[in-house]
Amino acid sequence: MEKEIHLDFLQNPKINKEALELLMPDFNFDSIAIKKHKDETFREKLREKFNKNYALPFSFSSAGFVEFFLNFKEIYYTTSLHYEIRQAITLLKNTIKSHIIPLQDLDISKIDKDADSNTLIILPVINEDIFSINQIDGVSNATLAVDISYSFRLNMELPRSHIYFINGATFGLLNTMGLIISDKQYTSNLYKKNFSEAFYHALEYKVQTDSTNIELYKRLKKELGDDIDLFSKNFASNTLPLRLKHINTRNLIQNLYLDDIYIQSSQECYLGFIKPSFVLLSLGFGEVKARELCAITFDTISNIDMIVSKITQSYKMIRLMEF
Repeated sequence: MEKEIHLDFLQNPKINKEALELLMPDFNFDSIAIKKHKDETFREKLREKFNKNYALPFSFSSAGFVEFFLNFKEIYYTTSLHYEIRQAITLLKNTIKSHIIPLQDLDISKIDKDADSNTLIILPVINEDIFSINQIDGVSNATLAVDISYSFRLNMELPRSHIYFINGATFGLLNTMGLIISDKQYTSNLYKKNFSEAFYHALEYKVQTDSTNIELYKRLKKELGDDIDLFSKNFASNTLPLRLKHINTRNLIQNLYLDDIYIQSSQECYLGFIKPSFVLLSLGFGEVKARELCAITFDTISNIDMIVSKITQSYKMIRLMEF
């Protein structure tokens, strides 16, 4: 058996020590008096990678997004965004008009028709917790911003957008380290020593996608039958939004943890909150059903037999204990 098995790959990635060594311990703003140095080369590489004018450090936190949102008069968003983005919108609810776009009717062309550049539409390519993929088309009038953190890690094609956000934590960098990629400058975080080089190297790692997630589900379905199901359709490769009926998956997560197998139930679990997934609740799932979600994401799975066996055994044991 492997020492550790991470089935929380996208939500809780391993720290990228090699990239972070470029930043530690001297992680400071560069003086504006310093002329072009090697980090400028990596800023240029990042700009070229995304074909944008700017690829700048960004605080991927509610504070960072508050600063960003203040550039606009109106915001349209989905509830499946990262917690920090939603938190920033909540903080500005009395300052900027905001509207929820239902995932069931994600047609941004309707919004774009009567919008202008002061209207922001912000969406994730891959929805938090349910890992379904949004089909995002570019807009003509509004400003479109897209969180590509998960999708870029999974080597997916980028949608057309004015602005891209990347959460550095998804690539093994520190929490709040982010990148904003755009043709206009939207952030005050312009230069940080070695930041661009660290981010560039972190982004180089791409996941080899395959159909292991489908095989894993088929094997679990064979063992557990109607007690297991999926929460969403059209989910991304290397992800599996499972519903394990009749149990609180937090108990399953704790049990698997003893065998060094790591799974996340939701973004709230990763952030340390003891409450069901906000995304699932917003989609109309009741609290009991929301607690049945077990969000699996992975890089590679080398021993699918053992994983199926451990999840099956843990599930059956919890059912007996909770009967």
